[in-house]
Amino acid sequence: MLNSIRTITPPDDYILTASENIIFDEVIAELPKGEWTAHMIRLAADLARMIADARGEADAIRREGSTVTGAGGGPIRNPRCAQHASLQASINATRRSLAIHSRAKGGTDTQALSRRREIQRANEANAIFDDDDEGLLARPPVDTWNRAH
Repeated sequence: MLNSIRTITPPDDYILTASENIIFDEVIAELPKGEWTAHMIRLAADLARMIADARGEADAIRREGSTVTGAGGGPIRNPRCAQHASLQASINATRRSLAIHSRAKGGTDTQALSRRREIQRANEANAIFDDDDEGLLARPPVDTWNRAH
């Protein structure tokens, strides 16, 4: 339940642009907060950068076209197309590594995995220690928890 108040941010040594931060938040939202490890958060930051780079390459390809004039004066494939394809492959591999794709984590039992994640998200959405009206449950201070994790 403490994970419901956990704020997941990119690692301190990663400086993301505003658009990369938006993508990072979208990636983080794909899994319950309790499943994110420090290494997975680092991979999510890398994934956000790759997605932003792929978007930039796709925009450039739209402006320049998929064929450009080569040194010999004839049409050649825009070199950005290969870069974009490489980024897309890296994005897909990273998503599989993070187990954002259901099959990557749960095998063929995607319904069970989906149900488990749904339950975990519902638990995180509930207020922490909601059932402790009298304040009798022992718990660590919230600010101490956030600093330690």
